[in-house]
Amino acid sequence: MSCTVLALPYALAWVATVVVSVAMGANNKSIENHDISISDNVCDDVHVISEATLLEKSLETPFMDKNILMKTLEEHGVSNITEEFGVIKGEIDTYKLTFERTEEDKPYFVTISYLESDNLEEKMNDINSEYALNVQEDAYLNIIEKLKENSMQIEEEEVLDDNTIVLTVNLEG
Repeated sequence: MSCTVLALPYALAWVATVVVSVAMGANNKSIENHDISISDNVCDDVHVISEATLLEKSLETPFMDKNILMKTLEEHGVSNITEEFGVIKGEIDTYKLTFERTEEDKPYFVTISYLESDNLEEKMNDINSEYALNVQEDAYLNIIEKLKENSMQIEEEEVLDDNTIVLTVNLEG
């Protein structure tokens, strides 16, 4: 026997309960003070999902480059990424992200819808860290390309403990 459990906001769950009760002829479910009682013949294993509050928060980000932001979101596992009229939207876990900027030379603002139980700070720190690594990678590749264009050779390349990259370049050619 299988059982399907839906996690819905409280108001929707109450409406769904009424609809299910009416559809089932109220044979297996009853409504008592907005609670659901389920008889044993409906589902053997019932888990209670506590009510969670959906929150929304807007933050200024350090994100300036649209292409690097899109790459970061993809690498971080954000799904359903869309971009329309300069607004980038996506989802990861229970988070819904919307990135937009007021001016082209200003950073993106992100509006995040999330459950109260989620750790928003940790999620944003993860995305910020990945974005910073992608900016560093982009800068590194641009420097390497410029050095090649100017026929300069790298004598030594060192990555420090903090992921700083130190390039020693031969300026004499």
